[in-house]
Amino acid sequence: MNEKENLVNQVFAKYRAYCMEIGISPAEMMQQAYLNHLKSLTTEELKAKL
Repeated sequence: MNEKENLVNQVFAKYRAYCMEIGISPAEMMQQAYLNHLKSLTTEELKAKL
């Protein structure tokens, strides 16, 4: 796994934890859309989301 993939996983995990914290369960389609969005970002943009 390269650095960008690792950052995508970290940011997505943070998103899922936040959703659980506030008591929502986004639809699978929305989760996949956000994951695809994260994959399109640069490494610097991903780091800024952590």
